[in-house]
Amino acid sequence: MHSTNQAKHRVRKLQYLPPLSATASRLLAMVGDDRFSLEDLALVINQDPGLSARILGLANSAYFGQKNPILTVEDAIIRVLGLNMVKSLAFSIAVSGVFEVSACRSFDLHEYWRQSLSIAMLSRQISLAVESETPPDADGVYLAGLLFDIGVLVLVHEFPEEYARVLAVSKPQPERTRQQLEMEMIGMDHRQAGAWLGHRWHLPDRIVHIITQSADETAVSDSDCEVNLVGSVADWIKRPLPGESEQNQEQPELERSCGLSNERLEEIRDGFMEKQEEIRVIASMLAK
Repeated sequence: MHSTNQAKHRVRKLQYLPPLSATASRLLAMVGDDRFSLEDLALVINQDPGLSARILGLANSAYFGQKNPILTVEDAIIRVLGLNMVKSLAFSIAVSGVFEVSACRSFDLHEYWRQSLSIAMLSRQISLAVESETPPDADGVYLAGLLFDIGVLVLVHEFPEEYARVLAVSKPQPERTRQQLEMEMIGMDHRQAGAWLGHRWHLPDRIVHIITQSADETAVSDSDCEVNLVGSVADWIKRPLPGESEQNQEQPELERSCGLSNERLEEIRDGFMEKQEEIRVIASMLAK
């Protein structure tokens, strides 16, 4: 077991963690910057064959229901995904490639991507349904959902043996949260790791704030729609209550902050959960 100070020191120093790849660095510069064109983005993605293949695979997946095949990154952006969604997806894929997770054999990268995609897609879908003078930033919410658990990859990369124990204990003790076990066995949790990584890599401050605060009940403001939205969706996707489906969990904070009734939220979630099999297929593609 590592003390909190030892764990913080190790992650802050990031002695063994590779820097962002050249592709990820270029994509990070494009996130949230409208000056970059479709052609600029496609050029960066096309220079990375693996990334390009994943973006095309996602655009051609059953989830998006395209009748005609998507053969170029440009078509994927124009006809299916949109510029900002491809920015977020490409950046998240490139960032995840920095981490080596194979040393932790019990870590399921497919499940990681299934949850991350589900959080991002459902958060964005709900954000688009909010009717207010200052609606949530759908693209920002989507990126925050994709990166919501990036700290897990940090811990698996840096502490593979310890994280294997976290996973082993969490199965027979579902009443204990993953964060509690991480703190006990590693000395830090994935929220802290994600925040430190976000600051070190200069991710957008708002994204780091959502990643950090949405799991901390003492820090969440009832009026912060984006924070409550991503945190609530992550809770539905990852931790359904015993005996309940994800669709039937009420979230009064989300109702208050985003102005959506529980009935409307259930309607959106019902439709989304019907597409889980398609999302699993996409997750398998991204986990390769």
